[in-house]
Amino acid sequence: MFQHILLCTHGTPGARQAEALVFETLLPMFPDAWITVLTVFNQDWDLMTGDDWLNTSTTRNTFRSHVETQLARETEAHWETIRERYPVASQHHFMHVFGPVEETLAEVARKRNCDLVVMGAWQKKMAKGFKHRIKPDKLHPAMAVPIMIAP
Repeated sequence: MFQHILLCTHGTPGARQAEALVFETLLPMFPDAWITVLTVFNQDWDLMTGDDWLNTSTTRNTFRSHVETQLARETEAHWETIRERYPVASQHHFMHVFGPVEETLAEVARKRNCDLVVMGAWQKKMAKGFKHRIKPDKLHPAMAVPIMIAP
């Protein structure tokens, strides 16, 4: 039934539930399905300001590059955890994108021809990790495929 599943994850407890749902339940049910593991970096981090941030464009660009590199390292470490926990994940595609979260999720689902999007349920902000809250009124109109929320 499902041919291409978009798994949205960023390492929080809710996102780890989505990972388990995809690799432990859905993939065994649909063994020919292709999985894209997606991490979206909210573009809002780029809007940070402060005295040191405003010094020069060189300082700003150096800092931006540093943050992007650090985010990529942390994401790759999380993806390695997924690959260790679910060895079959190594056969699938991993990607990260910077952008507005809801619009980016919908755009990636469309561009990659996904027929299901899986993400974690709302969690309290007590956990470390990504803090953006998906806004259903932004996501649902933009999303052209079903969304499954992992319990």
